[in-house]
Amino acid sequence: MKKYFAVPAVMTLALGLTACSSGSGNTGAKDGEKPAQVLNLSKENDVITMDSTLATDGMSFEVINMCIEGLETTNENADIVPALAESYDVSDDDLTYTFHLRDAKWSNGDPVTAADFEYAWKDAATDPTCDYAYIFGSDGACIKGADEAMGDPAKKDEIAVKAVDDKTLEVTLSRKTPYFVSLTTFPPFYPVNEKFAEEQGDQYGLSPDNLLYCGPFKLDEWVKGNSLKLSKNADYWGADDVALEEININIVPEPSSAALAYENGTTDYARLNSSLVDKYKDNEAYKPVLGSFLWYLQYNFENGDLQNENLRKALTYAVDKENLTQNVLKDGSIPAEGFVTVKLANGPDGKDYRETAEGYFTETGEDSEKLAQEYWEKAKKELGKDEINLRFLFEPSDPAKSAAEFIQSELSKLEGLNIEMVSQEKNVRLKTQQNGDFDVVLTRWGPDYADPTTYLNVLLPGGSFNFGKYPNEEYTEKLKEAADADTDEERWQLLKDAEKIAMDDVAVGPVFQTGASDLLNPKVKHLVDNPVGVPFVYKYVTIEE
Repeated sequence: MKKYFAVPAVMTLALGLTACSSGSGNTGAKDGEKPAQVLNLSKENDVITMDSTLATDGMSFEVINMCIEGLETTNENADIVPALAESYDVSDDDLTYTFHLRDAKWSNGDPVTAADFEYAWKDAATDPTCDYAYIFGSDGACIKGADEAMGDPAKKDEIAVKAVDDKTLEVTLSRKTPYFVSLTTFPPFYPVNEKFAEEQGDQYGLSPDNLLYCGPFKLDEWVKGNSLKLSKNADYWGADDVALEEININIVPEPSSAALAYENGTTDYARLNSSLVDKYKDNEAYKPVLGSFLWYLQYNFENGDLQNENLRKALTYAVDKENLTQNVLKDGSIPAEGFVTVKLANGPDGKDYRETAEGYFTETGEDSEKLAQEYWEKAKKELGKDEINLRFLFEPSDPAKSAAEFIQSELSKLEGLNIEMVSQEKNVRLKTQQNGDFDVVLTRWGPDYADPTTYLNVLLPGGSFNFGKYPNEEYTEKLKEAADADTDEERWQLLKDAEKIAMDDVAVGPVFQTGASDLLNPKVKHLVDNPVGVPFVYKYVTIEE
């Protein structure tokens, strides 16, 4: 039995973001006074739901994390550190995890218990409306019985999650899962007070009164589509180490309006789009960020033409990714070199996965255009066609719209290729993908946990998000071998081998890894910007002169 104990949970405040002297800041402090611990944020999107079992979007995750915690959380170095679990044990076969909960309580005075986790996990895994049900099974946490019970509430008892007592949660996995503990920082794995949630019914998580809080902050006001206001939760177990007294969030869809609010001193944070980068890149508050979302071309393998490997290669090589990221997006995005992103996870050697893995489709300029033309001619010859018609599905939002228009212009260089552009809002676009009603789609995937399988599992035949129906038994077998590997080193190499199979097949066409450009008041310190899972963590933030 291996034991893992708590470290001082919140004492990372000595580590800060790089300061840039003064900012526009709305601290309200007079000379010699301590700045008011109030943080003002401008965000593009509203929260959709505060129900941690149903949320799927980054903004909902962000605010849920302000109000509710999981067994573990992340610190400023992106390390996994204890939250509601003080410690945990792992069995010698690495299949059973036993978490020991600390004293914590909900905002109604009820203690947070192991039963709250058991209820939440089993409910999410078996709810047919829960998009993240898959993450409890073999595509994620690998909890024993989760695959068989997925989407079927009648099978909850088959899932190997058990509240041994109020302070002890036991979880048994179907196979070794090195990243399992990191998943507990992700909202679908947060606790839910069963009695309260059942009383609220389908209104749970849709207003401040329909939610209980056990995290650093409480949601006081929520004006849908307009604003949210949160205050410090005095009953939070780590309240003494939370500096912020208040967080105000204004929903500002237009980046130019958010930037103006920063200039006027009414917000401490604003996200820029590519058209604003040149204006603010020399501002002391400007902060480029490498994101973790991968945008890629998903090919529908049920389309007879796209079953031709040379056609898929032609389409992939046709896109000059360096030109796209440097001259069109201009937001810190970088060309994708595979189906696993940069700075996702380090291997047993301590090096980033992408650093030691092979690079794919890295040619640019004339080199990529030449390869695209060569494969295009081969594809036409093999298919016996001079013209090929394809529907290109994309969403009309930033950065997808700009990227799609650039890709269209690149594909137009392939004589005889006719592209029908199909623009659909994200929610409609996803349903179109699910229905398989597309030829090529510009889509994205963001990591749920810090391990290459968060991407690689997407391409498994029968996988929940393998909308292109990529079929390869060798790929599946390689990932199974990785799951059963005897050593971390062997597993890491098998994951690289699996990615190579998919990239050699051109299962998808990687295009770019997102970047972002923010304005962040230099007086805001210790904001955790996560590469995976919850985008931002605010429990460590301080406002300093």
